[in-house]
Amino acid sequence: MTTPTAQRYSISADPTAWKSPGQAAIIPDTVLASVEDGQDRVVLAWPYSPINGFAAAAMALREARSSGRLAHATFGFWPWRAGATFGARSLLLQPSDVHQAAARIVTELRSPQTWASPILAHESQCLLDLRLGDLKPPTSSAAVTRSILVRSPTLLETTSVFPPVGTGAPYRADPAQVLRRVRDYTHMGDKNAGLTEHVAAVGDPVRAPFAIFGLPAESRVDRLAKFLAVDRFVALGLDAVIVDATRSGQTELSDDWDARLAVLLQSLDALPGRRPPVIVLVEDVFSMRRASKVFRAHNASQIPRRARAIETGAYLPDPSPFAGAADLSAAYPEVAFEADIKDASLAPLREDLVALGRRLREAGHAKAAEGVSQALALLRRSASLPIGLDEARAASDVLYDGSDEVDASARILFRPKMALAPLAAVAEAAPEFGEVAKRLVAAIETKLATWRDETPVSMKLAAVMQDAAWNNRRTLITISDRRVMESFLGSDRAVTCDCAVVDHRALRQEINGGRYERLIVLGPTPDSVRTLLSAIDCPDRVMLLGDAAGSALVVAEASPISQLAAFAPIAARAKALSAALASGGANERLDLAEAEFRVAATLPEGEIDFTQAGERYKGDIIQVRTQRGHRLAYRPASDVLLSSPSEVRPFEKAPAGDIKKGDRLLVLNAEVREPIRRALAGSRQALSQLKLYHDHINRILAETPGSTLTDQARHVLASMKAIDPSTSATELPNVVRWLTAGRAAAAPDGVKQPRAARDWRRFKVFMEAVGVAAALADMYWKMAVVPARSYRAQEGHFFNQRVVQFVLDPEGAAIGASAWTAMPGLWRSVLEAVDEVTTVDRIKGERNG
Repeated sequence: MTTPTAQRYSISADPTAWKSPGQAAIIPDTVLASVEDGQDRVVLAWPYSPINGFAAAAMALREARSSGRLAHATFGFWPWRAGATFGARSLLLQPSDVHQAAARIVTELRSPQTWASPILAHESQCLLDLRLGDLKPPTSSAAVTRSILVRSPTLLETTSVFPPVGTGAPYRADPAQVLRRVRDYTHMGDKNAGLTEHVAAVGDPVRAPFAIFGLPAESRVDRLAKFLAVDRFVALGLDAVIVDATRSGQTELSDDWDARLAVLLQSLDALPGRRPPVIVLVEDVFSMRRASKVFRAHNASQIPRRARAIETGAYLPDPSPFAGAADLSAAYPEVAFEADIKDASLAPLREDLVALGRRLREAGHAKAAEGVSQALALLRRSASLPIGLDEARAASDVLYDGSDEVDASARILFRPKMALAPLAAVAEAAPEFGEVAKRLVAAIETKLATWRDETPVSMKLAAVMQDAAWNNRRTLITISDRRVMESFLGSDRAVTCDCAVVDHRALRQEINGGRYERLIVLGPTPDSVRTLLSAIDCPDRVMLLGDAAGSALVVAEASPISQLAAFAPIAARAKALSAALASGGANERLDLAEAEFRVAATLPEGEIDFTQAGERYKGDIIQVRTQRGHRLAYRPASDVLLSSPSEVRPFEKAPAGDIKKGDRLLVLNAEVREPIRRALAGSRQALSQLKLYHDHINRILAETPGSTLTDQARHVLASMKAIDPSTSATELPNVVRWLTAGRAAAAPDGVKQPRAARDWRRFKVFMEAVGVAAALADMYWKMAVVPARSYRAQEGHFFNQRVVQFVLDPEGAAIGASAWTAMPGLWRSVLEAVDEVTTVDRIKGERNG
């Protein structure tokens, strides 16, 4: 069959921009290549993965049908999860392209041919697709964009999908899914349309010509066998199984996901005929290695031995789904790397910690193992501090002086005893490991005591800063953690540093334009390495300074990038980086062991509280638990975002009091809070409100009596004491910071710190002391200060409300969802943060507390 009809796609955030698949076609093409040659593949999507595993499978079906590469197709998708399909709802298909492909297939069906299976509803599928050329005209003067949105089918509703069912038949018919949304805008549903039977056929797991079947992640072959024994697979076989081993895919699995993958492979061996190829999609090197290891072990047990799984890559340098494909013949400018990451003195301590962590996990003490992970993080972070621990602690006490959990967690970064408390608690949770844990706590404390004035990295950085060729405005310093960066900038050490300073999250945006000649990376991370290798404007000279496993994930990232053909444009950079790490002291064996322990699944986050708003909330609380183990608390009237089955946008707003079991809820977990916070703080509305606040503070500073800044602060502090006698004299440094808020420097993305009091009570007293009316102070707090800050419990209610507004309309009704086109990575994170509600409880106010 030859029906070469090119398909165009768009995203719901920008529905008028129709494009060919571009870079998004790489993974679907890999899936189809496996169908054709029968080879297993492990695909590393790097540095971004703009579409998830399910969307890749659905797009492969669409491309196979429109191009004629497959007459019909049956794909398995593993591991099945409720939210797997959600990302495909935001991808739109051009109706005329679907119509044109169907017209060509119908022509072939009416001519002599042998490719159409008689048990499949090919004609029904074509008739439905043809009706997309028969769209009803708008019934009102609706905006053009909305008209396109509601009349363009999504990738999901043009794909027959059958989730696994726990009881009864493994897969059930679902006619309602077929062009579910678009049917309302065509004549398909007319009384005399005569399409009911065709809709039923395409929604039938036996007759749908192109279909995806969800496969559950079972731990035993016999439990998976019933799903593989259905009539469809017996008659037609499975053409391929797509495994989503990305971060979102692994959220439904335990740490032993590779053991469950082995069970899947064993189960597939029992199918009659050719064993379907398995395509594993990963986003990190460790998952790639674990998947390849499973294939090697499984294939070694087969007679005859199955061919080795092909390790390949998909170079996706843009987070936008349909960005142009990268030019693999191009070579990126060379970068001269140098590295100093020696940590030989810490190797024995790190080895003992990793060994303890693994033993705890094997014994079932997952929570205790988290204490080991936190201890390793403390070692890495402390060794890589750009200033001594004492100076970092002093700076953080000023910057993070609030009593809530966010400021407390920032202060813990520089307080070893607090950070080591979970490791010390191992003795209570797992007494058999208590002596080992106690010894390691003492050893870490002894080591950190030697870093009070200088850390290994701060000494290295101080030496580099003596060289004027490095210490100038053409050099950029990037630090792994934003809070560490802010503490460094607030320290005395930063006074002599003429370099620009950003955290790793802002690195890519900051180096765009090529305005820096040199770059110093403190505490390299996988994200920073991905930027160094894939950013065209990377500075010519890059120095990596680290200690305590500073090379762990860096080594792992660089190695396959220099070997896989898909990454040819940056292979030279990757090899240069690997060589620099080797000469700079990388301990690959230990680093990889620690990194593999660290990247294993972690415990679900504790309760996320969206009830507080500056002062303790005492009303009713809606407590929600979700399928992935999230626990959330809302006020009954708080807004939440639920996935919308029928609206133009993927989400609809609802009061928390209306949440019920089975709803699919946007969960603001730790992975999405920080990028959303930065997006909020950098949004046009937040920046304009913050500018108003800072301009007002500048006027107040100019009008405040005093010959020096300290004198001015003392004057304001006296007024604050008169208003609230409990105001402490220790607030003087804070008052200085609040008075100079207008001098706050902007980050590369435009975000500014508000430099205001950390809680509403103190902010209100300060505002009254400087003569700002209560109503205006309230507006500044809610519209300028809170949106510009990190998420914290005292501001949880306002943060949640602002996020709901932002997700529905990021920059205001004037431009609406099109603003998401500038944030495709964040939009995908939001879509994948949707989780299914399992329980809802209402706690009465008198029991709250």
